[in-house]
Amino acid sequence: MQSINKVVFLSLILLTSCKAGQKATADSRPADKKKSQQAIAPLDKETQAKVTRLFFDAEKAKVVEDWDGAVKSYNDVLTIDPNNADAHFQLAKVFMTLKKTAQAETEAFTSVRLDPGNKWYLEVLANVYMEEGKLKEATETFKVLVDKFPGNPDYYLNLGFLYDKGKQYENAIKIYDLFQKNFGIDETVVEAKKMLYLQLNRFNDAVNEVHKLSEAFPGETEYMLSEAELYKANKIKDKAIDIYKKVLAIEPDNARALLALSELGLQSGNSKESLDDLKKIFANPKVDIDTKVKILLPYLQFWDIKKDHKQDAFDLAEILTKTNPDQAKAWAVKGDLYYLDSQNDKALPAYLQSLALNKDVFTVWQQVLYIYNSNKDWDNLEKTCADAIEYFPNQALVYLFKGGAEMQKKEYEKAVKSYAKGERMAADDKVKAQFLANLGDAYHSLNKNDESDSSYDHALKLDPENAFVLNNYSYYLSERKVNLEKAKEMSAYSNKLEPDNTSFLDTYAWILFQMNDFTGAKEWQDKAIKAGGDKSGTILEHYGDILFKLGKKDDAIEYWKKAKDLGTDSGTIDRKISEQKYIEQ
Repeated sequence: MQSINKVVFLSLILLTSCKAGQKATADSRPADKKKSQQAIAPLDKETQAKVTRLFFDAEKAKVVEDWDGAVKSYNDVLTIDPNNADAHFQLAKVFMTLKKTAQAETEAFTSVRLDPGNKWYLEVLANVYMEEGKLKEATETFKVLVDKFPGNPDYYLNLGFLYDKGKQYENAIKIYDLFQKNFGIDETVVEAKKMLYLQLNRFNDAVNEVHKLSEAFPGETEYMLSEAELYKANKIKDKAIDIYKKVLAIEPDNARALLALSELGLQSGNSKESLDDLKKIFANPKVDIDTKVKILLPYLQFWDIKKDHKQDAFDLAEILTKTNPDQAKAWAVKGDLYYLDSQNDKALPAYLQSLALNKDVFTVWQQVLYIYNSNKDWDNLEKTCADAIEYFPNQALVYLFKGGAEMQKKEYEKAVKSYAKGERMAADDKVKAQFLANLGDAYHSLNKNDESDSSYDHALKLDPENAFVLNNYSYYLSERKVNLEKAKEMSAYSNKLEPDNTSFLDTYAWILFQMNDFTGAKEWQDKAIKAGGDKSGTILEHYGDILFKLGKKDDAIEYWKKAKDLGTDSGTIDRKISEQKYIEQ
């Protein structure tokens, strides 16, 4: 059975003598049909032979897609024999191929006018009308086809489709009824009628229509499920459940029935029975992996809402990987669930197993990188980045993680190379700015101050309100005691962007310290400590330095000791305490 909106038409070459009828040229319009008809004498043998050769030339041209040649040959036929219906018919098909629908309509209409009973001509004309979106004309033409040739099922399907498109739903139902009367039950027609009845809010008729398939093909679960889904969609749960149970009596592992019963159980508040049904689905190796993953998707998409039932999701994920141990996506979904619950110790092995089965999914690599970075596992982060680059050499994010791991391992030259590669691959200005800022950090660690400053300046051109770049750049300038006014301006702006950031407050205080404004430095360092900086060894050490410059030696020593207890990474803290004086880095 063909699809509803498809019209089949065949190519025939009629090499017979011309028919009696009204004269018409190749470009004659439908209005010509009112002219008086005149009898035309048959062609003589020589002329008939010429027409035959021209048809043959046209067919050869079509084979090699020489459409201009084909059009010329058919028009040459019409010059000799203007009422040759088949030449008009063939021209219509060529113009359809060339998407010249207006010309195709003229030729198709003429062919039908010359031979109204020819179904091939009528089919082409109907096809042209459909291509042009002329639903009314197409509908009328298919009505003629159904009346004249009632044994062709495609005509009924096309006419029903056109009635539906024209919102003539009752007429569409009538023509489909006639189809069923002549040709019997057909799944396509039943589905079309079901949708029409639903469009008309005739639910019972829609159900009865679908039920015809179940009656015609008893035990066919697809048709039973279709009927059950109608009841389910219209919240007639009892009837839906009854049919789903009948399906399971025939096919105990039918995933659609099990899933539907599970959903209906949840709606009824029977979560245990629903979960049991889901476990059966997940334990069934015949159920495809995508169906199972689809069931878990709501947990991933709405974790905050669903997390009260997270153990259910974990149980299903465990069954999923046991039943589908060779499916990478099963392990990836399991990893996602544990990652969302901050159980990285369980998420990581799941992701790694997914990668062992399929290394072509970047999001899984990404999750592994995030976990290693979160765990500060710099060796594995660096190694995994190198592995990921083999499969995704153009993913900027991998180079960002790789450079970060190398910075932590004090492999600064490697970090510069990683950040430089990543910056070239970055897709937008903010990401480029992040790479450039990190390059600035790496160059600073290599004491390449010019390259460091240039990287920071470039980063701020691309992302001028990046508070972290403003802070880091200004702090490094203050350490070197250069461009202190610029450093002060940038630091002030970073504090405006993030007012209570203890690190930013400390930076501004330290710039003032380097400018010998010790009173101002103390005022800002007090803010840093009040905002939570008393837990930072660096901030407390700086506070001790400021106090010493203000002549408060004993207080300074007390804060240096507190800084040492918190584990400051200063190389001079021990000397400051033992020698009881400020020692510059």
